Amino acid sequence: MNVSIVRRGGAGALSSKERAGKLRPAGTRPGGASRDVRVQASHKAGASSAPLAGEGASQERNVGLRRREAALSLALALTAAPGSASAKVPSGYSPVKNTQKGYAFLYPFGWQEVSVEGAEVTYKDIIEPLESISLEILPTNKASIEEFGDVDSLAQTLVKQVLVPPSQEGALLKSSKRENEGTTYYTIEYTAKARNFVRHSLTALAVQKGRLYTITTGANEKRWPKMKDKLEFVASSFTLL
Repeated sequence: MNVSIVRRGGAGALSSKERAGKLRPAGTRPGGASRDVRVQASHKAGASSAPLAGEGASQERNVGLRRREAALSLALALTAAPGSASAKVPSGYSPVKNTQKGYAFLYPFGWQEVSVEGAEVTYKDIIEPLESISLEILPTNKASIEEFGDVDSLAQTLVKQVLVPPSQEGALLKSSKRENEGTTYYTIEYTAKARNFVRHSLTALAVQKGRLYTITTGANEKRWPKMKDKLEFVASSFTLL
């Protein structure tokens, strides 16, 4: 499977020249109007990523319940007019909604918006530098994320070639698929091991109206037990409008 998706922002991110090379289809000159993201998958038989060891049935039910609660809370927040007193956002979170570009999500209260080259929007914890959420939007001619390949094969390729910097060691932990109002979302859980730290991340991907949306959140592996539920909630709140 060959992947050409730009990786931006964060430790070990590609330079602007490297991003341009990753984005540009073969035969397209810089600045051309036909730029697209291409993921060509040769569907090889491979093992699907299994859930992390130690997760029991009760834990799975709890995760499902948290995600349903996240979806309900986000729906309440998004159906209310901006600034309306009836808008209800879960305690400890702040909402982001952009109707023009078609996305919405929640992020932990207190994170600050920062400017990251190539990212649509980024928020991060000013004390814990590895705790952040960043959204990227790229043009695509695909109608669904499923056209890039099945979730397990795509997850393996993205962790190996795109989501983890070349200088770090990536490990895929889990991949999953969800449906919401006709849109398919892929979620990938993985770690990136650098010399001095390990970042535990969740990346959600979806396609709509000629756009590929990629949103990534994560934390230092040492803080993952504390941040796990919160960041899973954030990832599952990502919605295309």
